[in-house]
Amino acid sequence: MKLKNLIWAFIIIGAAGSLGHFLYKWSGENTILGYFFPVNESTWEHLKLLFFPTIIFSVFEYFLMREKPTNYLPSIAVSLIMGLLSIVIIFYTYSGVLGFKVEWFNIAIYYTALLIMLIVKTALLLLKFESKTANWLSLLWIFVMALMFIFFTYNPLDLGIFKVP
Repeated sequence: MKLKNLIWAFIIIGAAGSLGHFLYKWSGENTILGYFFPVNESTWEHLKLLFFPTIIFSVFEYFLMREKPTNYLPSIAVSLIMGLLSIVIIFYTYSGVLGFKVEWFNIAIYYTALLIMLIVKTALLLLKFESKTANWLSLLWIFVMALMFIFFTYNPLDLGIFKVP
């Protein structure tokens, strides 16, 4: 991935995630939008800000690519895992150490996780491997995660990640 494309991905996904933070409220709490954008301030809901904009961006990016990488889906799936885990790990580590949350730092975590995700994706795309199994497993993981975000929006588990601070 060229540096120019990496910068555009950072800007577009970052802006979409930032805008997505407010869409549910702005829509008058539209149930359908709630499946894809945060309905509350829980960590789980905020993971949607990275997940769904990345998926949408990736679909467009793939179809605009001249040379289609054979490992595109695994690169997206693994990089998403790294980005989502980065948000969870950094957030709970810093807030656990400090004992409180800092709003501007929460925003910085999102952009840091986005950058980590894009760097991992770029590194994986450079490997240029081909595996139909990896492609199918990646597609399955992305689909299952999307379903989990949708289902747990209005059916959260009794775990800290689903609780509103």
